[in-house]
Amino acid sequence: MDPKPSNIRESVWKIIDTDLALKKDISRGLINIRGLANYIKNEHKLNVTLDGIISAIRRYQTLPSKKAEPSKVYSVLKQAKIRSITKIASLSLKKNEDVHQKIGEILPKTNFTAGEILRVLEGSKLFKIIFDQKDFNSMVDIFGKKNIVASNKKLGMIEILYPDILEKTPGVFIVISNEFANHDISIRDALICSNEHVIIVDEDNLLKALEIVFNICQTNSTSTSN
Repeated sequence: MDPKPSNIRESVWKIIDTDLALKKDISRGLINIRGLANYIKNEHKLNVTLDGIISAIRRYQTLPSKKAEPSKVYSVLKQAKIRSITKIASLSLKKNEDVHQKIGEILPKTNFTAGEILRVLEGSKLFKIIFDQKDFNSMVDIFGKKNIVASNKKLGMIEILYPDILEKTPGVFIVISNEFANHDISIRDALICSNEHVIIVDEDNLLKALEIVFNICQTNSTSTSN
C-alpha cells in the first residue's frame, strides 16, 4: 500500500532505521539528500512526491543523536539567550604576516564594552573578520585591496548564549544547522567559543533564521536586537 501523505515521514524513517550503513552515512553528513530520496522512491516504489521524501530525510537529520537524550538537548536550547545583530560586514583576507600584524593592531582599538563588533575566524589559508557594516571602508583601507580575497556588506548575526551544561550535551548544534538547511538558509560563517554560538547569515535571511531559532528554543529565551 502506498503511504498516505501524513505517513511519508514514518515510512522514510523506517527505511532509514532498518539500514545501519545508511544511518551511519547520514549521521556523518556523507549522503546526497536528493540522490537518496530518488533511491528510496524508486527502490521502495513509494507513490509520493520527491520533495516529501527529501523533507522527511532532512527531518531525520535534525533528530539528536541517540548518544544524547533529546530531553537534555531541548532543555539546553530552552535556556539559551538569543541576540540578533543587523548591518554586519565581512572581509576574507590572505593569511600572511601583513594581515596578521594588522589584525593585532585593530583588536585593542575595538571598544567591545560599547558594543562594537569584531570577530576573527582563522582557517588554514584565510583569515575572516566580521565587523560593523559602518566600518567597511575603513577596514578595506587598513588591510588594503591586495590582501582582500572576498567581501560581503550585507550580513546579519545571531548570537546564542547557552547554559554551562552545553559542553556535556552533544547534539545541540546539529539541531540548529539542519533546521536551517531544511528552510534553505545558508550559514555563511559560524564560531563556537565555550558556550557562545555565533552564526552569520545573509542579511535577507536574518529574520527568518531568528524565527527558526526561536521556534527551536520554543520561545523560552530572551532576545535583543541591534
